[in-house]
Amino acid sequence: MKHLTHARPAMVSRFMVAALASASVALAACGPSSTASPSATSAPSATTAAIDPCLVGTWMVVGQTQNSPANDEEITYSGGAGEVFTIDANSAVTIDTHAAQKVVFVSAGQTFTATVAGTGRGTLSTSASGTKRFLYFTPSADDTRTTHSFDSTGAELGPARPDTAFSAVYTCAPGRFTFYKSAVNYMVDGPIVTLTSGKGDSSPTASANPS
Repeated sequence: MKHLTHARPAMVSRFMVAALASASVALAACGPSSTASPSATSAPSATTAAIDPCLVGTWMVVGQTQNSPANDEEITYSGGAGEVFTIDANSAVTIDTHAAQKVVFVSAGQTFTATVAGTGRGTLSTSASGTKRFLYFTPSADDTRTTHSFDSTGAELGPARPDTAFSAVYTCAPGRFTFYKSAVNYMVDGPIVTLTSGKGDSSPTASANPS
């Protein structure tokens, strides 16, 4: 069970999220339309490989409208478009947040928002186990990307949260990439993230050979 943020426990305690127990950004059935999130799965022991060439390119996060189960209720998510992920063949990742829109989520009848700021930097590696594919993100020392969460009054819920390392189940095909974090520690970690190739004003093409 995890809180949205570590601050303001009295306000946030009713919005605790159960860490999804098996497959999750589990991108096995993802899309911009409203869907129930797949269950989270810890990545099995698999040899981490060089980055999947399908991921190499420039990708833009699209707006989401999703539901994700939490205890006996569902959290609804919307928004979040505009972040741009640039992934190179040497596994380096840059995340541009300047055009990112806020994510709005509703739980137990109350509305919360989250925004991102700064620039994400780090490395990716990938592995596969059966039909599932996993990615692993490690932020670098110069990663300045932070997530800020707010309650319905606009008050920030604790300090900004810096990027942390994570694993995710992902899917990739020409022009489309999705991921769902394997461990969900905050409400804002719950939704499936869907990205399309390009960055809005231009459209460099991701590798046409998904692995």
